[in-house]
Amino acid sequence: MPEVSEGVVTKGVGGVYTVKAPDGIRLCQIRGNIRLSGLKPLVGDKVLTSPSGDPDYPYVVEKILPRKNFLVRPPLANLDNLFLMFACSEPSPDLKLLDKLLIICGKLGITPFIIFSKRDLDSIACDELVRIYSSAGFECMSFCRDEDFDEDFFKEKTSGKITGFAGPSGVGKSTICSILLGTDIKTGDISDKLKRGKHTTRHAELFEYRDGFITDTPGFTSLDLFDLGVEYNEVQGGYPEIMNAGRLCRFDDCRHIAERECNVRALLGDTIDEGRYGRYKEFYEYLYQRRPNSAGGYK
Repeated sequence: MPEVSEGVVTKGVGGVYTVKAPDGIRLCQIRGNIRLSGLKPLVGDKVLTSPSGDPDYPYVVEKILPRKNFLVRPPLANLDNLFLMFACSEPSPDLKLLDKLLIICGKLGITPFIIFSKRDLDSIACDELVRIYSSAGFECMSFCRDEDFDEDFFKEKTSGKITGFAGPSGVGKSTICSILLGTDIKTGDISDKLKRGKHTTRHAELFEYRDGFITDTPGFTSLDLFDLGVEYNEVQGGYPEIMNAGRLCRFDDCRHIAERECNVRALLGDTIDEGRYGRYKEFYEYLYQRRPNSAGGYK
């Protein structure tokens, strides 16, 4: 009976998969029945592998184990944590993107942690962002320079987990990953004209960190909530402050858009940030207009 071992896919290029197994790294292809099923391993997948007898690819993926979540772009499975990294300045923080990523985390059961970099460029704006998102219920941190961040914070949150970094280019994601790993992950320079990164990470790959894995995850900035299958009633997953305040609305099905005696709108400018509420409303209405109709199509 061939030796079957469970492992985690750390890289996949051209139909060849690198799997971290208890006995080391296994270079694998996949069984024909898996290929014929149309299913293919994603980075982060837990898989069963066995010897193949092929000297070029010594192992074969026998089975892809059930996923707790997965993303199509970037192609990544079983993500536990996501560090959402945005600069306070240069580039200016895209808070619509940040809130969109928080909605995705809520839908997929991923724990988000928010990081604001380049605090030295605008400490007042950075402190205000930390206040807003901390008050909303998220764990946040900020730092000025690459050597100024709290590595113990990362160690605590990543232990035994698959952890990704997401956010715009040019905010320091690859640099922080390189510091944590003690090795160089390819980074890009900042474009003087656009204040954006260039030559940045192009594919997802897991790197061992302590007893877990971290990855610099490209592609998140182009994700669309509708394409990901997010429903209008799942938007609140990225707005815990709205969800909590909504429990005291007069109507159980209050959308917090124009209903009477809405506790959420009553708290605008107080415990609920107006900018966050505006983005909630925009996402909600966008997805509500695209909800399925009774004929099986979309509104």
